[in-house]
Amino acid sequence: MLNNVVIIPTGNEVLSGIVIDTNSPAIMQIILENYPTCEVTRLKPIKDSEKEIIEVIDRCVSNKYDLVIIIGGSGGGHRFESSLSEDYTHTAMLKLLTSYNAVEIYGKNGHLWSKIVCSTKEPTKIINVPGPYVEAVSAVKALVACYKDGVEDNSTICEKVSEAVILNYSSNAGIKCVRI
Repeated sequence: MLNNVVIIPTGNEVLSGIVIDTNSPAIMQIILENYPTCEVTRLKPIKDSEKEIIEVIDRCVSNKYDLVIIIGGSGGGHRFESSLSEDYTHTAMLKLLTSYNAVEIYGKNGHLWSKIVCSTKEPTKIINVPGPYVEAVSAVKALVACYKDGVEDNSTICEKVSEAVILNYSSNAGIKCVRI
């Protein structure tokens, strides 16, 4: 059961208004269609900064949300190519969390497309989803399906969410997954 969920959009491009956050309303809709009495809060977008991402997640955990969903910053971005956007969500989560499950999704060019991280920092479940709309929506649908099926295991949730993200790519995309 989900009673209170917080959505955290990340990215300098979202914060500055260059990219419109269409993910948060879609994610809210998915959650409320399945849990109509759930209180869903969308925070103001935060910049690509490990420190800020960690601080915001910590505040959400202190407020005892059932679920924290962080949008964006899940890829290799600037680590792969300097002209790409900064992706710090997954690295911030790994610095903050002492225990987690993760799946890395790579394209055939070796670029980290997405690193899905799932953990529980009592009492809060924390997960990130990719920034691209179709991937974010697919990920959250899989996440909500896990909740509906009573799945609480972070490893299983991480796998199901990653599988949903992967289904958005063609079979010849050369996808490689690494479970951590």
